[in-house]
Amino acid sequence: MPITTSPDIKTPDQLPVPPSGATAPPQSVAIVVPELITLPAGTELDESQAQTMASGRPVRLIVIAGAVDCGKTTLLTSLYELFQSGTVRGSQFAGCDTLPAFERRCHLSRVDSENEEPETPRTAYDGPHPQYLHVKVQDQTAAASHIDFLFTDVSGEMFEHARSSTDECKKLTFLRRASHFLVFLDCEKAVQPLKRWGMVQEAKSLLQSCLDSDMVESKCFVTVVWAKCDYFEAAKDKSSINEFIRNVEEDFKASFCDRIPNFKFHRTAARPTRFPNLKMGYGVKELLGDWIVNWPQGQNMRLAPPVDNGGQRESELFAKRHNAQSGNL
Repeated sequence: MPITTSPDIKTPDQLPVPPSGATAPPQSVAIVVPELITLPAGTELDESQAQTMASGRPVRLIVIAGAVDCGKTTLLTSLYELFQSGTVRGSQFAGCDTLPAFERRCHLSRVDSENEEPETPRTAYDGPHPQYLHVKVQDQTAAASHIDFLFTDVSGEMFEHARSSTDECKKLTFLRRASHFLVFLDCEKAVQPLKRWGMVQEAKSLLQSCLDSDMVESKCFVTVVWAKCDYFEAAKDKSSINEFIRNVEEDFKASFCDRIPNFKFHRTAARPTRFPNLKMGYGVKELLGDWIVNWPQGQNMRLAPPVDNGGQRESELFAKRHNAQSGNL
């Protein structure tokens, strides 16, 4: 039986032929869309999540240590706020897996909170279980244009336990992965004669405990931060303050410079309420620049050529010829 077709249906030989030189119409491409797209929860990262991130790409860990209410979290929120208005020392904001966590910490310092003075919520102590905040920046001066930072945001109580016992300090295993270790000196206490030396001794004891426990790698960059330095600027007796600063820094250098190759001091005023002329985030930009330039885990390994041991194996003879040509022997 012959096959008939509807007059509305064109057979292949009845279809119009495109003129010579004309391009064929583009073919539709099927786009495969996953059923579920996993997005970061935005909350603080725990130890397991932080290690998972670090296992997938290079991450620079910045450990911020100090007593309760010395300004650790405020420094982190000020860095986050600085990126709201543009680049920071040539680096621009490139992403964050903990945005809601940052926003929650910034809320009490904003007008919407209806606070008369800006505040930062205290980080609760939950044992030796650190929390991390994440920021990614794009820096044109660095070898890697995108740089991931993880910042510890832990309660001062955790470091109080660490300075009192080397056993407790050894529980802070994240210290051994740190690229930079910041130890805070609270300038608010430094301007109070009855509190200043106790504050200094606590910071020294913490650093001493970390070194005695072998929790700080020799290649780690250690910075003693004079936090809330707007209290120094607002002080009336500047000569007494300057003498105190000089004595403290000489004491720290005498105690630690031999054990810490990369050791220095720095001043910050993340939220300078006592001396607003310093502007928000004073000294924080310089810290970011330091974290970008100095990355000990990313330095090239300095491997010495093998010493000629008189071996006659072909691999050893090849090494001798290669090193002789390159001038290493």
